[in-house]
Amino acid sequence: MTTIKAKNLNTFAAAPNSKINPNLPTKVPAEISALAFDYAADPIFVLDIAGNFIEVNQAACDHTGYSREELLQMHPGDIDDPDSRALISGRFAQLKRDGVATFEAVHIHRSGRRIPVEMHIRLIEREGKNYTLNICRDISERKLKELEYQTIVQTTTDGFWIASARDARFLDVNEAYCRMVGYSRDELLSMHIYDVEANESPEETASHIRTIMASKHEFFETQHRHKNGRMIHIEASVSYSETRGGVFFVFVRDISARKRHENELLLAASVFNASSASILITDADNRIVSVNPAFTTTTGYEAHEVIGRMPNILSSGTQPKAFYRDMWQNLKRDLHWHGELWNRRKDGQLYAEQLTINVIVNKDGSVHRHVAIFSDITEKKHAEDLMWRQANYDTVTNLPNRRLFHDRLDQELKKCRRSTLFLALLFIDLDHFKEINDTYGHDVGDQLLVEAARRLNSCVRSSDTVARLGGDEFTVILAELTETSKVEMVADNILDILEKPFYINEVSMQISGSIGIALYPSDASDANELITQADNAMYAAKRRGRNCCCFYSCNLGK
Repeated sequence: MTTIKAKNLNTFAAAPNSKINPNLPTKVPAEISALAFDYAADPIFVLDIAGNFIEVNQAACDHTGYSREELLQMHPGDIDDPDSRALISGRFAQLKRDGVATFEAVHIHRSGRRIPVEMHIRLIEREGKNYTLNICRDISERKLKELEYQTIVQTTTDGFWIASARDARFLDVNEAYCRMVGYSRDELLSMHIYDVEANESPEETASHIRTIMASKHEFFETQHRHKNGRMIHIEASVSYSETRGGVFFVFVRDISARKRHENELLLAASVFNASSASILITDADNRIVSVNPAFTTTTGYEAHEVIGRMPNILSSGTQPKAFYRDMWQNLKRDLHWHGELWNRRKDGQLYAEQLTINVIVNKDGSVHRHVAIFSDITEKKHAEDLMWRQANYDTVTNLPNRRLFHDRLDQELKKCRRSTLFLALLFIDLDHFKEINDTYGHDVGDQLLVEAARRLNSCVRSSDTVARLGGDEFTVILAELTETSKVEMVADNILDILEKPFYINEVSMQISGSIGIALYPSDASDANELITQADNAMYAAKRRGRNCCCFYSCNLGK
């Protein structure tokens, strides 16, 4: 083995045919060259063309843990790890071709410790022989920082990338960003920012880059285009550094879900404010936290007048306490209630509302909010009441008509079946009404019917029913009776009051009544039979000369 002594290394720098660097001085004092070699901080290895160590400095010995004598008996493969060793032949081929080479390797210290290094190798020639000068730098700290960097950027849930300020090309990306936009790392490293930027044109992106370079940092929202074409809302935090010719370090967060939630909230707010239905929201203690404009329109209360107060400020007192007790029991059980009730506006006016209440609960099941949605149905209720009255009440006398009479009779018979009480049904026909109607006209006849209805109502209890079946026929239901004497007394009072003169338009008119009476359960077992028996009894009274009453059981029955 040819040995190059440290004290003779200056000959490589001084020789006219040396290819290390032709610009160096032609002569370097031998002692300076030796000092530079021996005291260099970086390990230096000199190899012959066969790849044998022919000289090393002290730093190389410290670096490997071997003495100079030991190293001079070794080859590069003896201090390389297996992966680095496999690349030696290829690197020597590159060195022969280019004259220089820079690469990374891993050296194995005598103790077994792995040392990442960066190797700078140059081919030199001396007196017709080729040598390699290997300058080695320990990059353990740099590798540790790179590992920390990779750990940070690869484990963060946020996307991260580095891009060139010169041409907006991606220089590095983490896996989170790859997943975010659907591209592989290799694909992204061949792309530019404007290839994924959806909100800006390439010209706008270039302008934006210049702005960030001037400010050094920016935080903003934009959209990136996924590989499949869908848009991703992102939040970007960008820092600019002048290193490596100018680069951007960018952390990006996918805020698509947040944007959807924000849009849903905006939509909900729009619906809340634009809804024609009144909306009232209370907290867990049932104190009002929010109302919409329709609430103010319906109730007359402005938001600031009700927030913090209880909804019972609208109470009309129409519903009994049991109504609200049942409502809250349903809410507690079903988290929902729907119904109708009457409330009171700010000006004191009653109004009907159709109300739906939903309970919003927390994850632990506790109450978070009550949401009440209601509509003013006052006009609807009035219309329904009018239709119901028109369907169930006589338009002339305002008494229950035939339909409501049958309903009331059925209800009273059901009560009798559940008790030991009895019921009386009176059929009343006005005597001589047709003559008055024909003589004075229908208007006068209608007025007489109204007065007759008033007189009939004055003879019975509020719990009894007086109805007009049509024409001059009336019925009276006397319910929950204990003795027949009361029936006779009512019938006699009716006969007396109908016999008294009627004064219509200052004209005195005289009529009377014929009354037929049937009793339940003695005369009949159901409503239809009872009606038939009372009607038959009424005709019997007519045959007896009118202005009298006739009991079915006494005159026609058993």
